[in-house]
Amino acid sequence: MARLGQQQLQLLEKAFIKRSPKVKLTANWRAIYRELEVGELDESEKHLCFAPKDFDLLRQGVLAQMGLDLRDLDFNVDRMAMSAKSHNEKLAKIRPEAEYVLLKFLGFQSPPVAISALSSLRIPLDEAQKHCRELHVAAILVVENLDVFDVIHQARLPEDLTNLMVIYRGSGHHSPIGVRHFLQAMADELPIIAFTDLDPAGLQIAHTLMGVTHCLVPQLALAAPAELLAIGQINSTYDFDKQAKQTKYLQHADLKRWQELAFWLTQHSISIKQQHLLAHGLELVLVPYI
Repeated sequence: MARLGQQQLQLLEKAFIKRSPKVKLTANWRAIYRELEVGELDESEKHLCFAPKDFDLLRQGVLAQMGLDLRDLDFNVDRMAMSAKSHNEKLAKIRPEAEYVLLKFLGFQSPPVAISALSSLRIPLDEAQKHCRELHVAAILVVENLDVFDVIHQARLPEDLTNLMVIYRGSGHHSPIGVRHFLQAMADELPIIAFTDLDPAGLQIAHTLMGVTHCLVPQLALAAPAELLAIGQINSTYDFDKQAKQTKYLQHADLKRWQELAFWLTQHSISIKQQHLLAHGLELVLVPYI
């Protein structure tokens, strides 16, 4: 069975609602005409013309082919909901991973929801919000890289940073969209801490994170930056040189209390990855955004 795409269905919806007597015969309308065989071409064959009876035929044709009703066309659903109506579940605008987050718990006296710091959960956003409230989570820690998320228990976090919900920022199969929606829901309830690479790209990620209140940086970056840079093979000026756009972003962004950190990163061509911070066992401290 041939498929009508979302753009074609939206054109049909618009014509159906407005009762358009004719439409310009674009490539999409040619495809629609081939599929539904409703309407008549004008003499120039540049327009497709509809009689009053044709609008019911368009609706019936779409219902028969796609299982969707032009009177109530809604793509803002997930694929399961779309599958209940149409053979083309991919018409759903809500991607499968966009309503989930990958998380774990850290710093609890006893592991909540029967998992340890070594385990992670992929759960729906509403369930993650419920855990935050019922388990008395003290803060949400968002980690940039998946491999660091996996071993976050090895990080030297501040001792008073306990009862954490750790969230993977997302990429690939774990959508950042779900994280953004989750943080938007929790932004006014809990501190949100960004743990990213120590470079312009990482600081941009932290700055654009929804509801962010703090970032985590190595204590040496604040107290003894020369000592930090003296560690062998820790800084990559090559990676820094690839971050011209992110560096420009920092130069024009309102970074509040992160401004001095951003200046140091750019002045000294700093790009230190999360993995290096953990591999060298560096103590991490919180830097408030405001």
